[in-house]
Amino acid sequence: MEHFNSKYLQTIDAKGRLQLSRDIRGEFQLRKGDLLYLLPSTGPQPHLEIRTAKQWLAYKEAFLGQTPSGSKRDFMRFVELSKEKVRTDSQGRIGIPKRLRELCAIDGQVIVVNMTFCIEIWNPPFIASRYQDFAQAFRDFNDSLL
Repeated sequence: MEHFNSKYLQTIDAKGRLQLSRDIRGEFQLRKGDLLYLLPSTGPQPHLEIRTAKQWLAYKEAFLGQTPSGSKRDFMRFVELSKEKVRTDSQGRIGIPKRLRELCAIDGQVIVVNMTFCIEIWNPPFIASRYQDFAQAFRDFNDSLL
């Protein structure tokens, strides 16, 4: 998989299902019945992270490899209470539980971003707000590459 992958404007249907694009299904090698892990990322601009079973294992191993602490236990508790497991259907759709859709404010049109290590689902105004302030920082960084 390449870095700097793709973004897509998609729709969550009335039943709470999101059809992942053919490109994303291909890049993540998703097939009917594959297990995916959904985890909300909360904050001022919440979004939903989706990981394959292999990506979830890497995420979990990276986390467990950190030094034990009270905040690590709290984080682990949050993850266990917040995550959901879903399976892809024959059309490449996943059902996103209402609780997660509400928590991440995603319904109707969403932005799907392939981050290579996971797939992110964003409310379009939230992602626009988050990155509005970073426009100058991006220009400075981008200019330094040339």
